[in-house]
Amino acid sequence: MTRASAPSAPEVTPDASFADALRQAIAQRGLALSRLRTHLADRGLHVGVATLSTWQSGRRIPREDSLAIITALEELLRLPTGWLTVRIPLHRGEPSTAPQPYAVVHYAEALTRMLDRLRRDAHGRLRNVTVLEEVCLGADRSAYRRRVIQSVVAVQPVDRLIIAHQGEPGSDAEGFTLRALSGCRTGRIARSPEAGALLGELLLDRVLAIGETAVVHYEIEDRTGLPSTDYQRFSEWGGMHYVLEVQFERTALPVRVHELRRRHSGGPNLVHRELLLTPDNRAHLIEPAATAGTIGLAWEWD
Repeated sequence: MTRASAPSAPEVTPDASFADALRQAIAQRGLALSRLRTHLADRGLHVGVATLSTWQSGRRIPREDSLAIITALEELLRLPTGWLTVRIPLHRGEPSTAPQPYAVVHYAEALTRMLDRLRRDAHGRLRNVTVLEEVCLGADRSAYRRRVIQSVVAVQPVDRLIIAHQGEPGSDAEGFTLRALSGCRTGRIARSPEAGALLGELLLDRVLAIGETAVVHYEIEDRTGLPSTDYQRFSEWGGMHYVLEVQFERTALPVRVHELRRRHSGGPNLVHRELLLTPDNRAHLIEPAATAGTIGLAWEWD
């Protein structure tokens, strides 16, 4: 969607609260809450004036299922992407019950152990804005490569992304290679033989301040050659615009492809929609504002 003019944010401090930032942005644009509600409704997003009022007063903060509304508000108020989103508190439950890192996937413990070998304090400092991902399968039915273009915004000062990858059951983690293509360079790598997983650093060229963004290109090569039946990307916080394409080899086409959306990687699928392959043997999905959990595609070979 094209913005009406260049983004222009009010002058607030980097640690300004969500409520303060929203209130000043609304005042700068001179829009009544009723007009904002109408503009949001025109986009298929329904929120009451009372809710908008409690957000800007600080009496309430947006829930995860309201992230699409916050993204639309950034556009309507002509703000930089993520300018409001990054100010939503990271943990909105009890202060003493911060969730385990990677809690939305079944191999969270293995990832957390690898994270401790890299940089535990780097976790959670970034939010995905947009992720464009291509997964390529070969004639042996293995997902041998995924290429990613990923834009992120800092919610705390940070100089690296942490990238996770898990192969098929029985995979040898030594068969995975993380390779930086642009906007970053490859840092340290940790592997988990028991989980068949990799955790790696992509180092940025500088420390991002709160609200600053970066775009990185990278790929993961998987040389294990094990047949694959699905691909899921996980998101701990949600809100990202996600595009996934899966490219199948002409000599090894699936008989059926469908979407996967789960609150946890091992949980039930929340959607039941089959997809058609394109003439060049691709399937894709597009999600403007993914929720926390996993999203992807699954396919059947026979």
